[in-house]
Amino acid sequence: MSKIRFDTRRLSDSMNLSKAQVNSWRLSRHHLAKQARKGQIEKVVSDLCGVQAQVLSYAGLAIWARVEGIAMQDVQDALWKHRSLVKTWCMRGTLHLIPASDLPVYVAARKTTSVIKRDWLTPEIDVEERKRIVGAIRDALDGKILTREQLAEEVVDRLGMSASVRKHMLSGWGNLLNPAAEQGYLCFGPSEGSKVRFVRPDQWIGRWDEPTGHDAWKMLLRRFFSTYGPANHHDIAHWWGLRPERARILMEYIADELEEVEFEAEKRWVRREDVEQIVGVERIRCVKLLPSWDCYVMFYHPREFFVSQNYRARVFRKLEGNAPVLLIDGVAGGVWEQRRKSGLTEVRVQPFGHLSSAQKQLVKEEATGLGEFLGTNIEVSILS
Repeated sequence: MSKIRFDTRRLSDSMNLSKAQVNSWRLSRHHLAKQARKGQIEKVVSDLCGVQAQVLSYAGLAIWARVEGIAMQDVQDALWKHRSLVKTWCMRGTLHLIPASDLPVYVAARKTTSVIKRDWLTPEIDVEERKRIVGAIRDALDGKILTREQLAEEVVDRLGMSASVRKHMLSGWGNLLNPAAEQGYLCFGPSEGSKVRFVRPDQWIGRWDEPTGHDAWKMLLRRFFSTYGPANHHDIAHWWGLRPERARILMEYIADELEEVEFEAEKRWVRREDVEQIVGVERIRCVKLLPSWDCYVMFYHPREFFVSQNYRARVFRKLEGNAPVLLIDGVAGGVWEQRRKSGLTEVRVQPFGHLSSAQKQLVKEEATGLGEFLGTNIEVSILS
């Protein structure tokens, strides 16, 4: 690997980008300034580099904020009817929605950072046993859609393993299923009532064109910098779940395509082909309701530019992830919550500061759209 070149230019030589320019660029790239058309769910999820789906309803809300006129059923149809989206374990070992056409790319990239090892959740299962379990999961799912229980039984029977393996396969943490997803052997299929089911990704989406790991990372890094830039290796590490030094090495894959910039006195990088558009982007003003775990919020760096220290703990909560955010012109303008209440949904918005009458109207319009997505009447409260 050649010497990393990202520290060779003086900061004084870099182009200076303002927060207004960066926010407007990111809002446009996230489809928050102008929503995509209804038929572009897959494109939006691709542009976002996946949508976290630990809670599927939150993932649906993240897509709703960016795609006009959709309901939760459209997201469900994309997953289970059209199969244009796939739900699987991906970045940071967490559940995500990934475009079906992109899944082989993510799998190829994950394989380059994969190390099957003894897990602290399953200390009694050694590395070789874990590898055998991953292979057995692939074989068990050949041509089948299996519940977690059925898959566990198949694997235990095939390998003649102990009841403890079955117990760990039934764990909601997915600690024995995630490694199979990492290898491209497993993803979620349509549920059977309240029971989740799993399928073989190559058979489920009907095609599997997996690039080399190097080419996969180049594709994903280009997309990441175009959506989340200006960025640096720490941002990549946060997004993927890597050590910063590993992320720095990966950045080298597209080093010749990146331009160093100065963003509020910090050195970061953007794709060279994006520079002209970032500099010339029109100032965007918008009001949006973003859900918990929204990728715009999670991967906005530096975070002190997104929310002041006074309110940071209300947005970034230690155990629950980021709160649902009232986004105003690209930064945190408050938080919000929804509650079911006697046949309707109450949306309670808590601004961090004064809202103009125009902004309050936009909040109400957002809440109305949320009600249409959820299929429920909405009652809006804007707390002072």
